[in-house]
Formats: sequence, C-alpha cells, structure tokens
Amino acid sequence: MNTPILEVDSVSKDYRLWHSPSDRLIAPMLDTIAALPLLPGPWRKRMRRSAERRARQFQALHPLSFCLQRGESLGIIGRNGAGKSTLLQIIAGTLTPTTGKVTRNGRVAALLELGSGFNLDFTGRENVLLTASLQGMTSKEAEAALETVVAFASIGDFLDQPVKTYSSGMMVRLAFAAQTILEPELFIVDEALAVGDIFFQAQCSRFFKQRLTDGMSLLLVSHDLPSIKALCKNAIVLHEGRPVFHGPSAEAVSFFHALHRPGAQAQAKLEATVGNPSRLTEGERRNWRAGASEAGPRTVEIVAVRLLDSQGRAASVFELGSEITCECVVESKIDIAEMQFSMEVTTRHNFVVFGVSSCHLEMPLFQANSGEQFLVRYKWTASLGAGEYLIDLAVGMGDRGDGAPMALLHRLGHVAAFSVHHGPFKPRFFGVSDLKPSIEKKDFS
Repeated sequence: MNTPILEVDSVSKDYRLWHSPSDRLIAPMLDTIAALPLLPGPWRKRMRRSAERRARQFQALHPLSFCLQRGESLGIIGRNGAGKSTLLQIIAGTLTPTTGKVTRNGRVAALLELGSGFNLDFTGRENVLLTASLQGMTSKEAEAALETVVAFASIGDFLDQPVKTYSSGMMVRLAFAAQTILEPELFIVDEALAVGDIFFQAQCSRFFKQRLTDGMSLLLVSHDLPSIKALCKNAIVLHEGRPVFHGPSAEAVSFFHALHRPGAQAQAKLEATVGNPSRLTEGERRNWRAGASEAGPRTVEIVAVRLLDSQGRAASVFELGSEITCECVVESKIDIAEMQFSMEVTTRHNFVVFGVSSCHLEMPLFQANSGEQFLVRYKWTASLGAGEYLIDLAVGMGDRGDGAPMALLHRLGHVAAFSVHHGPFKPRFFGVSDLKPSIEKKDFS
C-alpha cells in the first residue's frame, strides 16, 4: 500500500489572547452588534475595531506540511513553547487546527500526556479494559491481551489499585502498555516516556524497533535528542512555532544544537575564518559567549569553542566509547610565561563528572606573547552514561601545587553541550561514568 499513514497539509494553529477577563465577554457582544444588518456602516466598523483591540492573535503553530510513510519514524524537536505538543494534539485529533487538514490512514494510538484517557478512580486493570473497549476490542480480546499489558507494565499488585495511587513512573508504564495491545499502525508519543526509568525507556526502545520493523509508523516528540537520533529516521525542528528544518535525524539534532548554541552566528563566522579569529568584532565575541557564565579579567581570553568527532567533523551527539575533541581558540593580551588550561564536564544539574588541568596531567606551564592567538585542543573518551552534558573551560596562571592555578585569567562555564548515546537497545550501564568493571563467580573449594 503506497498511501502515507499520515498527511499533514498546511496545518496551523492560532489562539485569541484576551487583554482582560471582561474583554472576553465584551468582544463577542461587540461582534454580534456589528453583524446587525440595520447598523450603519461607520458604526459597524467602529464596533469591529473596538472588539479587535480587546484581544490579540497568537500563532502557536505556523503552516506546516509533511507526509509520513508506513514503517517510517519521524521525530519532532524544539525548545519548550516551540509548538511540538500543539502539532501532536492536532495530529491526534484532540485539537482543531486553524488552517489546513490532517489525514490519518490507519489505526492511531497516542500517548500525549501522563495519564491521558485514564479514570483516576478506576483500577489499572479497569482502565486497560476500558481503553481496549473504546478501541473496538471485544471483552474476550481485551481479557486475552491483559496478560501482555501486565508483563510489559511490571507494576505487580498495583494493577488492582486505583490509578490515583500510582507514581508518575507507574502511570506511564501502564499507559504505554495499554497502547501496545492495540497494535497501532501509527504510534504518537509526546515526551511521556521521560518520567520512566532508564530500564523502562530501553524496553520501550526495543518495542519501537520491533514494531517499526513490522511496519508500524512512529511520531515521537522528545527532549532526549539521542533517542530521537536512535529511533527516528528523520526529524523536524520547530522554532517559535515555525518549521526550520526537516531531514535526517542526526542532521536535525546538529541543527538544533547550532540553532540554540550561545552566539551561534558569531561561532559560524569564526568557523568560516578559522585561521583568523581576530576578525570577530568585540560585539560578536560578547554575543558568542551569551548564555555562558564568565569569570576572570580576560587578559588571556577564550575566543571560541567547537566540538568535533573522531573524524574531525563538528558534532554534538557521541556514541558510548567514542572520542570527543574540544577545540578552543585562545588569545593572549599580555606576555605570559606560566599558563595552564583546564576543562570540566558536568551534568545538567551541575554535578561535576570529571575535571582536569594540564598540571594534573604533569604538563609544563605554557607561555604566549601579547597579541598571540593559538589553539588549545582537549580530547577525552565518551565513557559516560546516556544523557546530556555541559563543558566548562578555563585558562589560569601558575600552579598552586594541587593542579589549580594561582590566578584565574578566563573561565567560561557551560560554554558547550553534548549528548552521549548508548545505542537503540538496553544501556551498557547505569549512572554517570563507566568504571570498566568486571564480575566473576568463584566456587569454594
């Protein structure tokens, strides 16, 4: 069958935002009066203008078109407020578009928000059976499929407890498991899996991979960019309600990082003139550092930073165990004979995963002349748990004996971000860092 499972044609969504609660009552009254046939033309125009002034239009989603073929997977990424959930609600049929139309050519299952479709006073078992019956399954079919749900959700005796007693993780486990028995031709998921633990996420990943092989289509919204890259063939990037990229998921993730990287335009100009970063104006340098925390007198200044993969290509998503290179252009504004360089990798919660300086590595102190520009290259292995990480970089003077500098010259906190991916199935370990463990069993003799 060549018919796409999903066709989205020029879909958009506008909202009318009222300036005050009373305007919401008065404006429709003015519109009704303006529609009276006996009202003189000038008065009609005046009434309509008065009604328009009491509200403003907000376009949450600008016109968007795409097709999803059977067996394909499409990710939707963007920052909060970009229009992702609005788009998925329109596709699922729970929200009416302002313009355009959506054509669905098959069975659709949607997991749009935590506990959606559940009656909180019903038990988990009752909710699963209700969901199945609403999708046209007979009582016998629903009862037969219940065992599959119980095995997938793994919530034990809580299946016969009211859903209102569930934790968020248990809720999403049951909601996801209830959708799997419907054998949808199109599965729509909106960030709901984020509340599940890493093992449940791996279980869902295996489910998606298997069903995609069997011909199911997937539409996935997630802030977990490695998952988008692993599960989705293509992705759409939304920015302020507008589609700004549609293509291979790996390219979409890189585009998203570049779009929201501090000072992305200044960074792009720098990378176009790598041999002469001094061509950046002082304003462009400030713009490039926007969003990063800064400390130090900048007598030796970090001018620009970029991340590269093992092939020397700009990258922001790395496979477990792969090599990460961080290059930074540094400019000295003074003659200095004792410089050290340091880096720090942290989680999004500012937990330090690893930090090191050139002094920790037993390297000699460096020197530079006033006006000199040079490249500092850091390399490490992505032996980290799946997730997103931030990078801090610093230049210091001297060594106080413990690897830290005598004086800080320039430090940029959270100046770059990267993600680590473990593959499409189960993770290689849980936690933050790979300690290269071994496990053995020995019998007593």
